[in-house]
Amino acid sequence: MFSKIGTRRRQYLINRFGKVKPSILEVGAFDNATFRKDSGDKVRYLDFFSGPELREMHKNNPRRMPDRIVDVDFVVKSSHFAKGIREKFDLIVANHVIEHVPDAIYWLKQSHDLLRSGGLLFLAVPDRRYTFDYFRPETRATEMIRAHSDKLEKPDVWQLMDHFYYHQKVDLEAIWQGKPPKDFRPRFSLERAVKMAKEQSKVYTDAHCWVFTPASFRRCVGDLRSAGHCTLEIDAIEDTVQGSNEFWATLKKAA
Repeated sequence: MFSKIGTRRRQYLINRFGKVKPSILEVGAFDNATFRKDSGDKVRYLDFFSGPELREMHKNNPRRMPDRIVDVDFVVKSSHFAKGIREKFDLIVANHVIEHVPDAIYWLKQSHDLLRSGGLLFLAVPDRRYTFDYFRPETRATEMIRAHSDKLEKPDVWQLMDHFYYHQKVDLEAIWQGKPPKDFRPRFSLERAVKMAKEQSKVYTDAHCWVFTPASFRRCVGDLRSAGHCTLEIDAIEDTVQGSNEFWATLKKAA
C-alpha cells in the first residue's frame, strides 16, 4: 500500500506526533501518498487535478499505479490554494512539491495560514547533489523574493532557462560511491535553452524552479525570515540518506 520511501516518511512523522493522531493535508500525493484514509489516517488531499483526471492522464503511463491514485478532496487550479479551504491542520505534507512552485514565498505563506498553532509543514526536497540539477547553481533567497515580487503563477523564462540548460542525467549510485560526474554536458546549447525558455514561458511548463541542498535550504529560510518573507521557522532538517536523492525539512508555525 505504501512505497518504501513513503513508509519511511510516514514512520518519521508518526514518531514526531507520538500518540497524537494529527489532522493532515497532503499536497500532490498522486499515487504515492504518505498517509491514506483506508489506513485510518485523518488525511485530506490537495492537488491541481482531481483523482479521475489523474487516472485518465496517466492510464497508459507504466511508471504510475492507477489503483493507488488518491481521491482528491481539494482540487485547486490556481496558486491561491488556501482560499477555498476552511479547515486547519496539524500537519501539511508536500513531497517533491516546493521545488516546482514558481512563487515559493506565497506558497509557504498559504501553508502557514492552513496550519494550526504549533503545526508542522513537512517537505521532502530533492538534494541537488544527487539529481539532474547537479551542475545547477543553488537557489538564493533574493531570487525567491524577486519571483514573489513578480507574483509568478507559472515558471518564468529565467527559471525555465536554468531548468533546460543545467539539466544533466546523473548516476545516483556512482555519486554515492564517490564517483560524481566530472564534466558538464548540457542536453541543449545555451542558445537553444534560451529559445525554449522564451517559448515555453508563454504557457505553464513544469520545471524545477528552485534547487537546494540541506544547508542551502536552511540558509534560504533563514534569509527569508530575516527579511520578513517567511513566518514559519525551521523545526528540523534531516540530511539525505545514503543511496537516496532527497532530504527532509520540517517547518513549524509558532505556538
